[in-house]
Amino acid sequence: MNLKRSLSALIILTMLFTGCSNYQVQNEDITLPDEATKQKTMTKVQNDVSEIINKDYDYVLSNLGEPNATAYWIDKNKIDSLDTLDDVEDLKDINLIYLKNVSDESANSTSLYLHLKDKIVKNAQIVDYPNSRSNIIKNTNKSKILIDCYTDGDIVRMSDLDMEKLDNFIGADSSEMSTIVGNKQSSYDAYLYDKVEKSINVYNLDNEDKLLAIFTKDNKISEIKILDNKEEVINEIKNIMLDN
Repeated sequence: MNLKRSLSALIILTMLFTGCSNYQVQNEDITLPDEATKQKTMTKVQNDVSEIINKDYDYVLSNLGEPNATAYWIDKNKIDSLDTLDDVEDLKDINLIYLKNVSDESANSTSLYLHLKDKIVKNAQIVDYPNSRSNIIKNTNKSKILIDCYTDGDIVRMSDLDMEKLDNFIGADSSEMSTIVGNKQSSYDAYLYDKVEKSINVYNLDNEDKLLAIFTKDNKISEIKILDNKEEVINEIKNIMLDN
């Protein structure tokens, strides 16, 4: 399975945003670990997940490194409190996701999932997302919005987009997004599993600060637009999530 598709699927399962600005940069006291330390810690946690329970966020970063994704949850009725992408870092309910072996894509069917409250690890588990996807989505809190921001979002070239034909995808199945952008990893996305399932996937473009945003409702592409900069992302998330 493609590494980037694996990560996207896992985020949807564990349900919100890889830190849009780097937490390690903000907290200069944190020293990121070398590969030996990361592997040693990962092995220890795989053998006994209780090893990392009640550890704080700084400990996790210092021993496991930066996560492949950080997922932030926010109540639907509180989404208006976010003015910029940086505001998600103040949210207290987060998930950290670490692929178990990023050098071997065949090993990525399971990953380490950490749930933190107030930056303390409250739950840790090895997630096997292909077998548990339907149950996790079914049990997702319908009042919560999941927002993701990836550290390794790909650049989509404007020259690869047929701008005149993008509207032809409106109403198409959400799987057709790969026809538009290929296997590119989005830089930002958000999900709401309410009466109407909604999502927005945002890709960085190779045209200054512009981004490509693809919206879906009930697994159908509902809108495609070009955003001028990332400051518009939060407003677009609010618009689609609060639009009945």
